[in-house]
Amino acid sequence: MQEEKNPLSRAYLLRCWQEEEVKPGQAPRWRFRVEEVLPGQRQMGFGSLEALITFLRAELGDGEAEVRRA
Repeated sequence: MQEEKNPLSRAYLLRCWQEEEVKPGQAPRWRFRVEEVLPGQRQMGFGSLEALITFLRAELGDGEAEVRRA
């Protein structure tokens, strides 16, 4: 039996790592991977922090409605 998602709760495992090759004068490039911690989990990869944040905003909404309810 698969557990349904709770619309008020999410659980993710976030993995962050730097790419090994960094050219002189360049900032290191970070990569990100998110895995849902539920049965039937999804795995998503992101090439930038901005892409990761865009994903989380889409998943969780902007958070304004939840803050107002609290």
